[in-house]
Amino acid sequence: MHHVLGYSLDEWMAILTIISIVGGVLIWLLNVAIKNGTEKLSNSVKRLINQIDNLSHTINSIETTASRTAERVDKLEDRFEEHIGEAKVRNQKIKSLEHEVFDDKRRNEDE
Repeated sequence: MHHVLGYSLDEWMAILTIISIVGGVLIWLLNVAIKNGTEKLSNSVKRLINQIDNLSHTINSIETTASRTAERVDKLEDRFEEHIGEAKVRNQKIKSLEHEVFDDKRRNEDE
C-alpha cells in the first residue's frame, strides 16, 4: 500500500472525512448564528421603521391641526377687529347722542 507522511490512503480518507464533517458542522453553526442574529436585527429594524412611520403620521396630524388652528385664529382675529370697529362706531354714536342730549338740556335750562 501507499503511504504518505506515514499514513496510508485509508487513514488519509478518514482524516479528510473527519475534517469535512467538522467543517460542515462549523459552517452550519455559523449559518444558524448569522440567521438568528440577522433575524433579530431585521425584526428590530422593522419595528423601528414602523415607529418612524407612526411618528411621521403623528407629525402630519399635528401639522394639519396646527394649520386649521391658525386659520381659526386668523378668522377670530378678523372678527375681533370687526367688533372693535363696530364698538368704536357705537361709542362715537353714544358720544354724539350724549352731546345732543346734554346740549339740548343746557339750552332748555338757559331758556
